[in-house]
Amino acid sequence: MSLPQAIKTLLQGVDGVINASVTYGKRNQAGSLPAVTYTINKNDRMTIGANPMYLAEIVIRSTALEAQDAQQLGEDIEDEFVEGTYNDIRIVGIVNKNTVLNEPDSGFGDETVPFTATTTAEIYYTYT
Repeated sequence: MSLPQAIKTLLQGVDGVINASVTYGKRNQAGSLPAVTYTINKNDRMTIGANPMYLAEIVIRSTALEAQDAQQLGEDIEDEFVEGTYNDIRIVGIVNKNTVLNEPDSGFGDETVPFTATTTAEIYYTYT
């Protein structure tokens, strides 16, 4: 099991977001809102030995039509992001850094542009 798949498994329990709208890298343009995308900005080996520990920095983007919905979704993700075993990866520690509502991009004409809140977290994990 890869780290991106383990994170997707962890995020699939977020209320109001269907599993198909939880994606790695970029948002599914054919999918519905609200949506959650995530990337791994850093993935470092922290210890040596037979079962080393890793540190990964995860950036999660919560996208919704309304600002308050995006912000609330980001805060819900902070609550959902908990230690545990997800497939073959055991998350032993999580540091939630913050959730910040981003300024939306401008649309063209009467186009409605969704809002995005960004949640940053560090996770410490090992393989089982």
